[in-house]
Amino acid sequence: MNKNFKLFLILIFSCAFLSLGAQPTIDTLKYCLKQRPHLFAKLDTRNSFISNSRAKIFGVKAGLKYGKRLSFGIGYNQLYPPAKNFDTQVYYRNQDNIEQSVTANLKLFYISSHVEYVFYQTKHWELSMPLQIGVGQTYYKYKLLGETKKIEKNVNFIYEPCVSIEYKYLKWIGVGADVGFRFMVTKDKKLNQNFNSPTYAFKLLIYYNEIFKSLFPKSKYSKYM
Repeated sequence: MNKNFKLFLILIFSCAFLSLGAQPTIDTLKYCLKQRPHLFAKLDTRNSFISNSRAKIFGVKAGLKYGKRLSFGIGYNQLYPPAKNFDTQVYYRNQDNIEQSVTANLKLFYISSHVEYVFYQTKHWELSMPLQIGVGQTYYKYKLLGETKKIEKNVNFIYEPCVSIEYKYLKWIGVGADVGFRFMVTKDKKLNQNFNSPTYAFKLLIYYNEIFKSLFPKSKYSKYM
């Protein structure tokens, strides 16, 4: 990571900590939870780093949103697409006692729960603070003589705070950006150091719930979106 990018992260997180004064009060949370919940689902791809090399994390999330400001849900995340610079060689001896090697691919996945609170909202702008907590595994996977094998398996605990900004350009379309950090705790200290990383994403947003409500305004399902 270059120096300018690190300064950019420091600036973003400084703004995030300053915004903590805008955290929801108990009364605000109670008010949100009294609103009719709406279903939501979304896909996202976050850029990050593993061992100073870029790595993308693909995720899918679903849950309930209350009063357009507070949401809860669950998700699935994994390292995708696989990157060759994370591969390692596994050595073995064949039936003739000759040493050979096979390539093993790094795998990372985790199941997560998340909560998000929108602390600033206008007709076009939205600022929020998503938080994701998960548990999963890292391991190397390879095939030997037609059999799939996994080695160096570790159980991981992931904590991902984030700051998100969205601009709703049209009723159905918007753009946005996320900046956060992935804290990963494993029983292997070396892996823990390698996987801790800034995360960032640039998003093209399509508001499918608004599309559905516009196309089917009288549908009984519109009230749940």
